[in-house]
Amino acid sequence: MPRILVVDDEPLVALMIQRALQDMHEVGVEHSARGGVDRFVRGERWDVILADLHLCDGDAIWIRDQLARLDPGLPSRILVLTGGASTVAASRFLAEPGVRWMQKPFRTAELLARVDEVLAETRRNRS
Repeated sequence: MPRILVVDDEPLVALMIQRALQDMHEVGVEHSARGGVDRFVRGERWDVILADLHLCDGDAIWIRDQLARLDPGLPSRILVLTGGASTVAASRFLAEPGVRWMQKPFRTAELLARVDEVLAETRRNRS
């Protein structure tokens, strides 16, 4: 079963995402950027990381940079969720090649399709 890590500091949003995914995926939830990265530092492995762009203690840019230091292949597993880029740096980040993102709010079907895209690429990269 694919493993999905949700990193969102809004508990209701994280719960909604967890419920949407849990029938077909193992889902973990963290409410902080540091908590999400710490799971990888401890040796946990996740197939997809759904990370809110703006978090209480950082952002998806920081998460990507930290995960790249641990394993250069990890950033390709990130799908950024955003209600909007509120800084120039965030806008530039979302425009970078290879950065996957989706606008909040989103429909469950759209989320599932995007997660499947990341999983398919992860499988291709492992082959």
